[in-house]
Amino acid sequence: MRSLKMQITKLLKTILFYSGVYALIRKFKPNSKVAILRYHAIVDDHDNHYAHPTICLSKKKFEQHVKYFASRYTVLSLDQVIQALRTNTPLPKNAVAFTFDDGYADNLYAAKILKKYSATGTFYLTAACIDRQEPFWLSELIYYFLHSQKPSFELNLDSGEVVPFSFKQADNEKRWRMIEKVVGIIKGNNRALREKIRAQIRSELNDVNFQQVEKNIMLTWEQVAEMKNAGMTLGGHTMTHLNLPNAGQDDALLEIKECKALLEEKLDCQIAHFSYPNSGPYDYYTEEIRDLVESCGYLSSTTSYAGFAGPDSDHFALRRVRTVPSLVETVSGMEWDRIF
Repeated sequence: MRSLKMQITKLLKTILFYSGVYALIRKFKPNSKVAILRYHAIVDDHDNHYAHPTICLSKKKFEQHVKYFASRYTVLSLDQVIQALRTNTPLPKNAVAFTFDDGYADNLYAAKILKKYSATGTFYLTAACIDRQEPFWLSELIYYFLHSQKPSFELNLDSGEVVPFSFKQADNEKRWRMIEKVVGIIKGNNRALREKIRAQIRSELNDVNFQQVEKNIMLTWEQVAEMKNAGMTLGGHTMTHLNLPNAGQDDALLEIKECKALLEEKLDCQIAHFSYPNSGPYDYYTEEIRDLVESCGYLSSTTSYAGFAGPDSDHFALRRVRTVPSLVETVSGMEWDRIF
């Protein structure tokens, strides 16, 4: 009964969302703050072998989002948002800004859709993963664990703990749970342990050929330049998507500072905005990391905490609105109605 009630509620919200009722409400009760929208991968289910489903949105759904906001709201660039916040200039009523984390190759499609509707977005790039200089560790882990046919695998941690995994007759749901367990271990530790785990995975799950698909996962410099020329804003998302609070201060500073330097060198433009990686049920943001980002010369940084940005916001701890719900929710469900 409760499940049926939830489904009916979601259906009603879907109708209200796409019919423009929420936008009509905002017309008479406008929001003076900006909703910074948070996206990751824009990919259809049958093409996705590199990102967790909870951060993926289909191409069709994404275009619906852009069309909806471009026609009913004021779409701002992040540069415009930060300029307004820094100068205490009132933001336009009912404003949104599109942002994207990680730097997946599918973001080029997103940039083209934004341009199609005369909108813009900010794309936070994992700098060392552009052009496959460094494999994106999250996508690598996902691909190995989803495709390996080995019966079992053991992770040997520095603490001496051995973590067993069984692939025998494991369906996708079980494999995702295994992936999430390893992700939690990696995000809870430093670079050295991350690289040790990656080496073990490559060695033990050697029936998987990640290199065969790797070239199509992350953006190339040529694609990033195309996005820049299309009017998109580019930002930093560290060098290798390392969990910053657990990296140690020197390594965290390197990830933040070198990301900015490499992007500015390759793209010949200022990189003014940063996004903290590795959100979720993990410690990914601290005041110390916030201060490191500011010290490196960025003008803003965004978190994954839910909320709007306004005059009272810390420019280096900006909240965003999640646009992709959990696996059991629909796009216009509980997450989305917080915007309206």
